[in-house]
Amino acid sequence: MATLSSSTLKLWVYTGEINSYDPTKPNYTIAKNKLAGEDNIVFEIAELAKDFIPISFDGNYETAVLTAWATWEITSTYSDSTTAIKSDTVLATHGYGYFENEINPQLLTSPLQQSNTCIYWKHDEKVRVPLYKETELYGVEFFLDSTFVDSNQYGKSTTPLTADIDTIKADSALIKADATLIASSNSQSFYTSGIANSPNVNRVVLTTTDNKQVELTINLIEECKNIPNKITFINKFGALQDIWMFGRRKEQASVARESYKVNTIETTSTGVSYATNKSTDRLHNVNAQKSLTLNTGYVCEDYNEVIQQLLLSEFVWIHENNKVFPIIPKDNVVEYKTNLYEKLLNYTVSFDYAYNEINLVR
Repeated sequence: MATLSSSTLKLWVYTGEINSYDPTKPNYTIAKNKLAGEDNIVFEIAELAKDFIPISFDGNYETAVLTAWATWEITSTYSDSTTAIKSDTVLATHGYGYFENEINPQLLTSPLQQSNTCIYWKHDEKVRVPLYKETELYGVEFFLDSTFVDSNQYGKSTTPLTADIDTIKADSALIKADATLIASSNSQSFYTSGIANSPNVNRVVLTTTDNKQVELTINLIEECKNIPNKITFINKFGALQDIWMFGRRKEQASVARESYKVNTIETTSTGVSYATNKSTDRLHNVNAQKSLTLNTGYVCEDYNEVIQQLLLSEFVWIHENNKVFPIIPKDNVVEYKTNLYEKLLNYTVSFDYAYNEINLVR
């Protein structure tokens, strides 16, 4: 019986329509020989694909670039010189799993693309929830207590299949049509936002096509003393998640500079001298980096996971003056807090602005 000898991986990572890549120009071509004592050859493509996801967010959630297609093809060669080819296309995101989730955790199986169901939101701001709409998501409903406020529907039916053979055939045709639509989708069309047109809602209910529901509790905060700060980051699902910071804001700037010595001696026809108003120490490469420290205000235990994902994120922005600016979390430690020992839970997070104060973009 022929055994595996070697394999060659070709990987294409691209945005836009599925299969819209140049088959002659893979991003990576990797060849491996089977190791002695092993039965398989393993390729890890996650880190390779991440390098080519062109993350972009300017404050507009609907035009954000968060994903890319990853098409892979593996050609395996066997001891009898025969070959076999396998290929597939998957949606690549900047999501990740924890060690406890084991190998290849599936992050895109739930319509809700965040870990917490307890949310603190600024009063009079429209609530936004990150969703993955290619799951069995039927719709999102927004409530103020028990009063219905608004809803978003995603075009799928909650009507169950019946045993009627004609109905099943019709449903099968619909499924085929939907599959064709998904297969030709743009790589940026999978994430969406559940947004209420009315700003003040305190309950959000997600309904799937099999009539299962997930309820989110929205705690509306009307902060009187501090100006709330809105942070957006890419969470473990690869989606844009917002977190409002309601507590004290503290800012500072760290200045860096270099210096060198100069000779200020001046020689003239009348002799040698120097001016006391001229420095012998000259500065160059002077710049500053601003940083800020924010506090969440009092939140629930769900925010242990939110803060952890915020600190683990490679992409974080702050909303200021109707723009978004990139920032970098500085903290290296998350202290998990519980109501059992700490009645009021507040998190303090420090950030650097991800650019110099003096513009170096040339």
